[in-house]
Amino acid sequence: MHEDLLRFREDYPILASSVYLVNNSLGAVHRRTAERLQQFYGEWAAEGVVAWEHWVPEMQRIADLVGRIIGAPPGTTLIRQDVASIMGAVASCVDWSGPRNRVVYSDLEWPSSHYLWQEHRRLGADVVVVPSAGDGVHLDVERLVDAIDERTALVPISLVLFRSSTLVDVRPVVARAHEVGAWVLLDAYQAAGVVPVDVVRLDADFCVGGSVKYLCGGPGAAWVYVRPDLAETLRPTQVGWFGHERPFDFAFEPLRPAPGVLRFSGGTHNVPSAYAASAGYEGVLAAGVDRIRERSQALTQPLLEGALERGFVVRSPRDAAQRGGHVTIDPGRSREVHDELLRRRFVVDHRPGSGIRVGPHFFNTADEVAALLEETSVIRAGLGSGSG
Repeated sequence: MHEDLLRFREDYPILASSVYLVNNSLGAVHRRTAERLQQFYGEWAAEGVVAWEHWVPEMQRIADLVGRIIGAPPGTTLIRQDVASIMGAVASCVDWSGPRNRVVYSDLEWPSSHYLWQEHRRLGADVVVVPSAGDGVHLDVERLVDAIDERTALVPISLVLFRSSTLVDVRPVVARAHEVGAWVLLDAYQAAGVVPVDVVRLDADFCVGGSVKYLCGGPGAAWVYVRPDLAETLRPTQVGWFGHERPFDFAFEPLRPAPGVLRFSGGTHNVPSAYAASAGYEGVLAAGVDRIRERSQALTQPLLEGALERGFVVRSPRDAAQRGGHVTIDPGRSREVHDELLRRRFVVDHRPGSGIRVGPHFFNTADEVAALLEETSVIRAGLGSGSG
């Protein structure tokens, strides 16, 4: 499906030297990334500090590119360096010493998020980690919904689970959280760029993600959306000078928060990373997320079925409609298989206890996916008996 998207292959140089199927971990770099970094350098070299007059509006333009990908209105998204600091700023809006001090999430969330909320116990947070279905693949949405009550302040939840690629139906979670007055922090890191996301339709209070994966933007350019009406009411305590309404006044005074999402800006912008990431964002927009989703399903379903036919364990949902952009397979001795695949220039990644994650993107071919399966079979047979 959508073979015409292969015309974009030449935009991703690594495809000329390897079978690159790890866009769920680090998306392939776009060729225009070098041009954008050169543009940043040129502005700095030619104008010095005056370049900030270009950089500040360009940061907002780049943030709005992400907004288009996730269905956010213009001016409701901003770029920061990493999701951990963004989540910290969101968490700083909560009075953890008050009666509404509970944060509820599942045991299938990204570990960095878990670390953050566990550390907030020291500030008074009541952290509730809801057990999953037990298979490491599916989130027990009903159990999560049942754990949300009037004491809940925040519900962080991933739209696509990072280990299994399960696409979570977050609507019941959002409905229950809003029923009791809690906020939902949607993590779309594994979804943005490969699964259509509409933060307005989902009624997310916050949505976070980064550029490392299917957005093909590289590290150092995470992003956050904050629901516009909510943003105007919030006062994060983790702030920086760009969160002031007039940062270049350098006023030594109590903070006057910038309007809307800009109050979450933090300190000095990571301008070069945002410039670099913009090439990946524009590549995704050129291909179209709806078409990328259909292309992704057309590549990952044969991958999953081919893995099952070969007797591999599959730790992702069988139904493509319930799955994000990657498939997790375990042929046995998966760490050794993974390492040998890399040596042979079949680039995938490995997660302990889960197996090998394979994440094709719209510029990958069906032949590359088939070759990956065949190469995995050959390597596994060469390793002999045993598991792990």
